[in-house]
Amino acid sequence: MTQPPAAPLAFDALLSASWALFRRNWIVAAPMFIAAFGILAALAVFAGIAIAIAVSAGLFAQQQAPSGGFIALIVVFYLVLLIGGIALGIWASCATFAMADAVWERGTTTLADGNAAFRSRGGALVLAIIGLIGVGILALILALPTLGIALLAYPLFTMYVLPAVIGGRRDGFEAIAESFRLVRWNFAPSVITALVLYAISYGISFVAAIPIFPLEFAFLSTGDQATLQIPSIPLIFFAGLGYLAAIVLSLAYQGFYAIALTGLYRSLTSRAPVSPAPATIVPSGPL
Repeated sequence: MTQPPAAPLAFDALLSASWALFRRNWIVAAPMFIAAFGILAALAVFAGIAIAIAVSAGLFAQQQAPSGGFIALIVVFYLVLLIGGIALGIWASCATFAMADAVWERGTTTLADGNAAFRSRGGALVLAIIGLIGVGILALILALPTLGIALLAYPLFTMYVLPAVIGGRRDGFEAIAESFRLVRWNFAPSVITALVLYAISYGISFVAAIPIFPLEFAFLSTGDQATLQIPSIPLIFFAGLGYLAAIVLSLAYQGFYAIALTGLYRSLTSRAPVSPAPATIVPSGPL
C-alpha cells in the first residue's frame, strides 16, 4: 500500500475530494444497504415464524397465555436474530471503511475489498468495539462530575477508531489509543470535521421527520370530535414514501461519511508527530 499524501488536506479540499470520490463510487454505501435489508428481512421472518407458531398453538383463538416452551422458542429466535444483526452490522462497518480506504488508495473499489477487510480485520474490529464499550461506560461514569463533558468528548476522541483499525491496520485497543492521540494533536480539524459531518447527519434526520408532520396532524381530532381521525390513503402513501427516501439518503450518507473520515485519517497519519509534542493544524478555506 502506498503512503497517503504527505500534506494534510485542508477542510474544504477534504469535503470536495470526498464528494468527488463518493460520486464515482456509490458502491461504498452498498454494505449499509445490504445490512439494513438483511436485518429487515430477518425481522420479517422472525415475525412470521412467531405468528405461525402462535396460530398453530391456538393462542389467538383460545386467547390463552403462551406456554413456557413457546416463550423459550421465541427467546432463542430473538437471540439468533440479535447476534446475526450485530454480526451484519460489524461486517457493514468494516466493509464500508475498507472500501472508503480503497477509493483514496486507487480511486475505485468493489465489495471484494470490503469482504477481504472483514476476513482480515474483523477480529481487530470486534476488539475495538469492546474497547469502545468500555470507554463509553467510563464516559457515563464521568458524565456527572464533568458536567457532561465526558459524554461530548467520547464521540470526538474515538472518531478515528474505525479508520485506524481498517485502513491503518491497528489492533483494537491500539486503534483507540491512536484515535485519542490524533484528536489531541489535531484538535481543531477534528472538532470542525466532526461537527460538520454530524450537522449533515442531523439535517438528513430532520428531513426524515418532514413527511411525518402532516401525517401526525391528520390524526388529530377536529372540532368537537374526541376520536382520532384516520388520514387519507394518499397522505399515508406519500408520507411513507418520503420517510423511505430519507432512510435511503441516510444510508447513502454513511458511505460519504466513511470516505471523508478516512481521508482525514490518512492525511493526519501521514504527518502525525512521533513525539508527544502536540502539532496544531488550522484548516484552511471557507467552511
